[in-house]
Amino acid sequence: MTDSLRAAAGRKVVSRASADTLGAVSHLVVDAKARRIQAVVVGKGRKARLVEWEHLAGFGPDAVMVTDESALREPADDRDRAAADGKLELVGKRALNELGTELGTVDDVLFDPEAGALEQLTVGGRAVPATALIGSGSYAVVLASDDPAGAPAPTSVTG
Repeated sequence: MTDSLRAAAGRKVVSRASADTLGAVSHLVVDAKARRIQAVVVGKGRKARLVEWEHLAGFGPDAVMVTDESALREPADDRDRAAADGKLELVGKRALNELGTELGTVDDVLFDPEAGALEQLTVGGRAVPATALIGSGSYAVVLASDDPAGAPAPTSVTG
């Protein structure tokens, strides 16, 4: 089963302990080096809180389940604040190869909803394996180039 960053946005977040709705997913924070989701941002602006992937009880097509309300935390540092503000969101970000060549825009990212592992990025309508992801920042996503022309080797788009 595969999910996507674009589809996850807006999904309600529910406490398993109380069954209360705690908010909605606004962003997913990706650890580019590990190529996996690190945290879920719940809410927006000053009210945004984060929950680490390890504190999720489930990530389903209709809702994200957290163990309880205490799993949500305030942004702890500048990186957390940037994540809460959506500045580290991959979808919509410019994609460059390691030589700085423009590859297009990240349209979506597919991931395994059980492990949080990234599977594929869609860049400019082309599927790029998540293994090509080198880094991500507030300006752009950097992808490894697989061919002499400097673009990642495309694969078929699925999902």
